[in-house]
Amino acid sequence: MTEHDDSDSHHPGPPRFLQLGESIADPIYVDMEHGYDRDNLAPTITGTPERDPDPYRKETFVWRLREKPEGSKAGLEYAPTPFENDAEQYDEGTHNTAEFEPDKSGTYVFELDAPDGTHELTIEVVPPPVTEDGTELFDIEDELPTDAREATGGPPRLALDGAYDADAGEFVIESNPELAPDSYAAPEDLAVLVLPHDAASLDRDEIDVEGNTARVPIEALDGPTRVFAAPYDGVRLGTTDEIVLDPDETAVSYPNRAPEWLDDAVVYEIFTRSFAGQKGETDFEFLTEKVEYLDELGIDLLWLTPIVPAWSGTADTPPGGPHGYDTSDYFTVAEDLGTIEEFEAFVETCHDHDIKVAFDLVANHVGWDHAYWQDTIADLGDGPEDPNGFPEVDAWDTDSPYFDWFDRQSRTNGIDATPAQTSFFDVRLHPNLNYGNLALREHILAVVDFWSDIVDAFRCDIAWGVPHSFWTEARRLTREKDEAFLWLDESIPRIPEMGESEFDLHFDSTEFMRTAHAVARGERPPKDLIGAIEVRQNDGFPSYSRVINATENHDESRLYYEATANGHRTDPAAAQRAALAAAFTLPGVPFLYYGQERLISEYGERRESPYAGREDQTGDIKADPYKRAFMNWAEYDAPHLEFVSALVDFYHESPVLGPEATLVREAHRAAAGDDVLVFGRDAGEEKRVVVINFADHSHWVDLRLPVETHDLFTGEDLLVDRKDDAVTVEVETLAVFETPTLFEQGGNYWHEDEPLPNDP
Repeated sequence: MTEHDDSDSHHPGPPRFLQLGESIADPIYVDMEHGYDRDNLAPTITGTPERDPDPYRKETFVWRLREKPEGSKAGLEYAPTPFENDAEQYDEGTHNTAEFEPDKSGTYVFELDAPDGTHELTIEVVPPPVTEDGTELFDIEDELPTDAREATGGPPRLALDGAYDADAGEFVIESNPELAPDSYAAPEDLAVLVLPHDAASLDRDEIDVEGNTARVPIEALDGPTRVFAAPYDGVRLGTTDEIVLDPDETAVSYPNRAPEWLDDAVVYEIFTRSFAGQKGETDFEFLTEKVEYLDELGIDLLWLTPIVPAWSGTADTPPGGPHGYDTSDYFTVAEDLGTIEEFEAFVETCHDHDIKVAFDLVANHVGWDHAYWQDTIADLGDGPEDPNGFPEVDAWDTDSPYFDWFDRQSRTNGIDATPAQTSFFDVRLHPNLNYGNLALREHILAVVDFWSDIVDAFRCDIAWGVPHSFWTEARRLTREKDEAFLWLDESIPRIPEMGESEFDLHFDSTEFMRTAHAVARGERPPKDLIGAIEVRQNDGFPSYSRVINATENHDESRLYYEATANGHRTDPAAAQRAALAAAFTLPGVPFLYYGQERLISEYGERRESPYAGREDQTGDIKADPYKRAFMNWAEYDAPHLEFVSALVDFYHESPVLGPEATLVREAHRAAAGDDVLVFGRDAGEEKRVVVINFADHSHWVDLRLPVETHDLFTGEDLLVDRKDDAVTVEVETLAVFETPTLFEQGGNYWHEDEPLPNDP
């Protein structure tokens, strides 16, 4: 279902909610020092996006700030430099986008003059979380905050739910706002901000908001209309949700929800050029042959690292291996992997086995040898001593139609002529793309349009390095073709705002993965994994958000390697099985990185690092030689593979292990607090107690009654002893028990003075 505003109009996207102190800015640097949040105001592209559009003239689109709060001196900006002591952003003077920083809370209304008329955009700004003198708004014990989170706790969240009331002739929208568990606010502080899409016939004054309920008369709508809402607790602003009201069908829909198929899905990532097990052997024919293996393993969504042409895919020993994250052509596949027809045949084979395929979209930067980047270079200077480096640029071709497609600074970078490019984390292989240029945006939208006709999902590399405005437009393009199309963001650290009609599934490397590694090394207790899940609420992820429970990926060390090289557990393989059990049984979307199921870190062939023996360089492969190793097809641990296969099957068959079931800190006792994790999953009528053991031997665990002792995972009765109020079970790695009730506890321990049966 599409909303009322014409998809062929150059409207500037949906309304925005901001907190004073936030800005809409798209800096030219992509690194740890310049923020993790990019945005700009941009007209949307009409019709089918072109691959190589002509440059847009400056006068084609004109922005104005028509309305702002009293006393505001804010104005539109073009190519600002929001960071101190940085080079100014190079401004070619042809911008069709704008950036903005509010200076007062209240309502700002922008106008965009476009070839098809004048469009509006409303931005609602709420007060900042702390006062100007730094005094805590919730003045607890007169302590001064060091940041907004410490002063106020996490932001609130909401989930819109609507229905048509025929008797009243109106749509009723319930927002269901919730405070963050660690919030200092009170429930009565919660408010809900509501705005219609500015292109709709519905005016904001026609929405009757009372408390947490909004009412919209059906006569105020002349077609499907999008309405947006965000929670505000008086101090923190939460993420925005979206609902579509359809007066013709008297129905509602929720474009901001993940496709339903994700709630039963297991994700599997392949580092493409390592999957065949030998250098240079992976191609689409081999991948097609292995679809049967993936089907037997129970995979639902397959993510391949980039398959497009890239310098790193052709170099002998590139840093990081042949990763492909340096695109030289977005519209075809790498020659060493095969033809695009062979890739399409591979995707079709996956579909025949009910496996969906995710394309790795690298939209923040391209590779050094991309034709459009090369077109901007007039003269090259000396080449580097490092064989994996790139030559100096002595002069630029400023007449190139692609010159402004790349972020540039108004100075040299010490290597290249002015205006020098900026690169992803200063890696010259990766010139940053400039989303302030509308032709570049259209080019990348054409990429999205092209591949979304072939694959089922996008995994988006460094999603925070691309403006929110682009992701919103790109996601809508795919959803208009296929409502079940999935968007997965790589945002490190994780960013709840990426779920504002942009991404359906989110990375969680900073909490869950790193906690799992620490537990596997024996440095943290397993109960910290529960905290890693629960903190998602404090971060502001709404209840409908879907977050990946990954214990490895191609950018992080292998968990087994971490446990072996840096930990002190005696059986790292047992710790890996336990970590995977946690990833599959705790709330979240379970994830496997190729080779985890076959103990690749023990049996696989490590990749050669170009920096071997060099103390001045590390690199991905040197840090962990197995993170991108060759797949071990011949030799592997058969019982380990059987465990992982059984775990995948169990996840699919269980009625309580999906993202919707509630997580409960179930009361228990165990003598091995640093080895054993116990929790409950509550799906209403169905409830389970889950026990996971990270040790190299079985453990006895006391569980409070009532609970069955028949293990649903192994099919065995694990009873060791029975008392009046508890049973003792013996668990090797994973056990899941039925229970009619769960006891929410503040901690993991109970009746601590009572003795346990002897631990074996």
